[in-house]
Amino acid sequence: MSKKQTYYLIDFENVNEAGLLNSKNLTDNDHIYIFSTKNAPKISIKTLAAFNDIDFHSHIIPAGNQSLDMHLIAYLGYLIGQNKDSKCKYVIISKDTDYDNCISFLKQLTDSEISRKSSMCLGTQDDTSKKKIPPIQSNSKSELNTKIQRAISKAGYDNNVSNTVASIVSKYYANEHFSNDVHNELRNIYGNYADLYKIVKPILKSGVESTSKSILGNTQRNSVIQKVLSKADCDNDTISYVSSLVCKNHSSANAKQTIHTALVAKYGKGKGLNLYNHVKKYI
Repeated sequence: MSKKQTYYLIDFENVNEAGLLNSKNLTDNDHIYIFSTKNAPKISIKTLAAFNDIDFHSHIIPAGNQSLDMHLIAYLGYLIGQNKDSKCKYVIISKDTDYDNCISFLKQLTDSEISRKSSMCLGTQDDTSKKKIPPIQSNSKSELNTKIQRAISKAGYDNNVSNTVASIVSKYYANEHFSNDVHNELRNIYGNYADLYKIVKPILKSGVESTSKSILGNTQRNSVIQKVLSKADCDNDTISYVSSLVCKNHSSANAKQTIHTALVAKYGKGKGLNLYNHVKKYI
C-alpha cells in the first residue's frame, strides 16, 4: 500500500525558519508549499538544501492585511479539489489560530484530513487539537433539517418522505449550488418532486443566506470597516490595524471593551475613541 501524500502549507511570515526544522525524514510523498511576502526574512541556504529532493514550491504573496492567510487557505482549497479522488493529508504550519475555523469548515465540507502545527518537526502536536472547535454551521444545519421535516410532515407526507428529503438537504448543505442540487435529487427520486420542492424552497433559501453570512461575515466586515475609515481620512496603517483588530476580536467575550481599550492604548484617548465610534456598530 502506497504511503499517503502529505501537503505542508507554511505561513513563513508567522513561523520563519523555526517552523521548517524537520526535513531529515521527509520523503517523496511529502510536498512543501511556502507562502511569504517580499518583506519576509530570507530562508538560509542550509535550510533550503534540506528540500533538494522534495517537491518544493515557494509562493510570494502581495503584502496586505490578512493577504497571506487568504492566499494560503485559497490554495489549500485548490489542492483539496485537485486531489478529490485521493486520500491526502494537509498540514498548515503556523501559530496563527485564525486558521482553525477555516480548517474545521473545510474538514466538514470535504471530509479531508487537515491540521495545523506550529512546526514541521515530526511529532509536533496538532495545534488544532488543543481546543475543541465546533463544526461550522452545525447548529444551522440541524435547525434547517428540523424545519424541512416539519414542513414535509405538515403537508401530509409520512415520516419516510420527510426523513429522506431532510437527508438530501444534509447531503448538499453548503454546496455552491445547494438549492439546485436538492431540486435535481428530488426529481430523480419522486414523481411529485415539484410539489416537494415548492414546500422546501423557502427553507432552502434561508439556509443559503445563513451559510453565506457565516462564511463571508468577517471578509465583509473587514471590507466595510476599511471603507468607513478611508472615508474618515485615516492613513493606510491605521485602516489596516483597526480592521484587523476588529475582525480578530469581534466574536470574543467583551469584544467591544477589548477593542476600545486597544484603540485608546495605541492612539490615545481622543483618536482612539474617535476610531472606536466609527467601527463599534460592526463589532
